[in-house]
Amino acid sequence: MISALVLAAALTVATPPPVVMDKDHPIQTGYQPSAYTGQYYNEHQEPYRKCVGEREGRFQYWGTGSNGYYESTYQMTDALVAGASWMMRPELKKMFGKQRGKEIGEQLLKTPGSKWHRFYMDMAFYTILNWERDWRGKFHWAGGRWHC
Repeated sequence: MISALVLAAALTVATPPPVVMDKDHPIQTGYQPSAYTGQYYNEHQEPYRKCVGEREGRFQYWGTGSNGYYESTYQMTDALVAGASWMMRPELKKMFGKQRGKEIGEQLLKTPGSKWHRFYMDMAFYTILNWERDWRGKFHWAGGRWHC
């Protein structure tokens, strides 16, 4: 009986956060530990994420820079946001089920990064940072007012 309950719990697909989050929602502003802790997350990289988020966008997930060319607290280009939405799809399907993961991926692709829920933007950051191996994508955040 207990093993059946454990199995049922393990097979339950988590409820995903909404793709779009209003910029006035408190979760969209200010530093908090990463909302994403999946496949590409590495706890030892949190200080780097914190530095990049503070340097690039002061942890305003809804922010844009350079006349809208860069999006969200990580100041990603539209192309990088679009690429991340494709890179994230396999994991989204594992996390939320094949159909729902696909739908989320499609919605992310159609939505500017500055409107994404912080979960998806944190997921994009870590997916880009660690896609092929740890730190492989770090060059995307090179330079800036101070070095991380």
